[in-house]
Amino acid sequence: MKKVWNRKEEGEFGIGTLIIFIAMIIVAAVAATVLIQTAYQLQQQAEETGNIAIQDVATGFKIIHIGGLVNLTPATPNVDTVEIKVGLIAGSPAIDLDNVLIEITDGSTDVTLTFNPTSADATHFTAVSLRDMPPQNWNNQHVMTQGDIIKISIDAKAAGLSLGPQSEVTLQIIPKHGVPTYAAFMVPATLTTNYVDLY
Repeated sequence: MKKVWNRKEEGEFGIGTLIIFIAMIIVAAVAATVLIQTAYQLQQQAEETGNIAIQDVATGFKIIHIGGLVNLTPATPNVDTVEIKVGLIAGSPAIDLDNVLIEITDGSTDVTLTFNPTSADATHFTAVSLRDMPPQNWNNQHVMTQGDIIKISIDAKAAGLSLGPQSEVTLQIIPKHGVPTYAAFMVPATLTTNYVDLY
């Protein structure tokens, strides 16, 4: 007949065990905090990236019309001023014209212009509001919102552009965020009036 020994297993106890237990809880809490912070940062970064992507896709101008003021004085008339009527594309957030660039070239001269609210010159374009929808903030901030229409004026002569008959012109309107708006047109072969449609 075999003897069966009853073994009593005793748990660890005492101040040392308590310290180890508390240390394990603290380590787990720190690890959980780090994971939560990391997840929060990733979420914030993902939201920011998404917002930037939406801005890049949905922000921009639509060109309504391009015309030119013609100087008929010289033997070969030229378009001295280019006027561009623009609005915002559907879904575009507001655009501050202070952050907009315009690149324009006649094939031999290329200029980049920034906004000046008072006048157009060799390095600046200017603009006036034709329709300022609520919130009406054009006069104070030069910010375009949905429904607004502005007329941009470029002093082609001051910028060194030669826009004579049959000149090929390309331009881009570049917002700070979003899609540049591109247009290409040719000056008519004959310039006999003070104003001409270009696009």
